[in-house]
Amino acid sequence: MTYARARLWLGISGVGIMVLVSIITLWSNWPHRIFDGFEQNIVHDSLGLAWIVALYAAIHIPLDYIGGYWLPCHYSRQCLVFSYFASQYIRGLLVQSLFFIVSGTILLQVGRTGGRGAALLFLATLMLLMIELQDRLAAFVAGLKISGEESRDGRRVLMFSGMDSGFSGGLAGLPGRERVVVPSIWRRMLPQSALDATLERRYAALATGARLRGLLVAMGWNLVGFYLSSTLPAAGVSTLAELFTTALYFTFWSFLGLLLLPTLSRFGVYELDQFARRHGMSENEFVLTVRELDQLQDDEPKRSMGVEAIFHPVPSVESRIERFRGDWRRLGAWNAARYALFLSWPCLGFLNRAVHCNSGRPELWVMLPVD
Repeated sequence: MTYARARLWLGISGVGIMVLVSIITLWSNWPHRIFDGFEQNIVHDSLGLAWIVALYAAIHIPLDYIGGYWLPCHYSRQCLVFSYFASQYIRGLLVQSLFFIVSGTILLQVGRTGGRGAALLFLATLMLLMIELQDRLAAFVAGLKISGEESRDGRRVLMFSGMDSGFSGGLAGLPGRERVVVPSIWRRMLPQSALDATLERRYAALATGARLRGLLVAMGWNLVGFYLSSTLPAAGVSTLAELFTTALYFTFWSFLGLLLLPTLSRFGVYELDQFARRHGMSENEFVLTVRELDQLQDDEPKRSMGVEAIFHPVPSVESRIERFRGDWRRLGAWNAARYALFLSWPCLGFLNRAVHCNSGRPELWVMLPVD
């Protein structure tokens, strides 16, 4: 079994475990059996959310160990000193857990005061803030450092140093305030032409509107899903038991997103590939760039159509080359599937780090891999 396929099975297992746990928890009515006696105040809300987050962490720690440490070592991809992995992982776990507890506590206070409408407004506001601060949040979660900064075409380009070769950076910031984030390791490992092509591609994601569509799809998906989840039996936003129930229902909605949103993300990749072709990128330059980047990720240049359609928002190298040679004209939503996972944090999204690409890898929890 290849490294890429082993990671895929880990992701399938992680998502399956979280969905199964959610089913059992709802079926047994644990949220209301445990939390109905809690007083409705900030202190008890925070304590209850801390208990939920601790249970979530306990379930996920074995999966994160396998994905972040054992698999990369076993396949000789990137074997970190265990003490470094553990310290980085604990840092990321604590930061994310604190985010869940604080945002969940505020969400409960807002929900009690203003109902679902106010809760949705709070979630939308927090998601916008997360988009604006995505690069800083990524650095805070994983201890990444800015190793360099430059300006290209009037936009800030930030070089982030890290240990995970899967970190690919991306775009951070609200529309009109975007920063381009690039791993500093690419300076050493990529030809200058490939690095320049990657930067131009991220500018193209802004120029075509593909990134904006990705953000709108991700936000809309999470907000609609949270609203629908909060209207189901025993769910809501007024008590801790209701919010916990809502989060469990939202897990099923996130699972549905893992099946549907990758298609829009792949369309966004093909859209940008065609944009690059129409603006002068040669096939040789394109092939060199995508092959170099794929080797830094899971190194799986070819996949079956079924596996790619269900599990991969970033198409394989061979799929991209085939579309590059053709005449792709559909619009996509660049990175929508992985933006949705990141922006599910305020909704207590329990699948946000269960997927194969970022399981056990704190450097990728905030800025998941992009093409």
